[in-house]
Amino acid sequence: MKDVKIMSLEDASPNASETDNKELISKTEIRDTPFTVIEIDKQFFGVMGQHRITEVSDNKMKVIKELKKFSWNRVMQVMMLLGQQGIFNNDKIEE
Repeated sequence: MKDVKIMSLEDASPNASETDNKELISKTEIRDTPFTVIEIDKQFFGVMGQHRITEVSDNKMKVIKELKKFSWNRVMQVMMLLGQQGIFNNDKIEE
């Protein structure tokens, strides 16, 4: 797993004061899967691309375990997302 910390725009702004409300977003890629765990304000959820696919939880390991667990529901979620992206286009590929 690879943790990536992303600063909010307020953090990156040179005029931001220490008393401003700052939101830190953390992304953890789950190895050998298309999934990522997002942490916002100590709440975690799983995503695939820009789509949230798990419920929000206060436990990161619970979300990771849920994403790694095989279920037909998860397979259908992934298939639907790929379909929305046009991955299953029936047009023949021209050589």
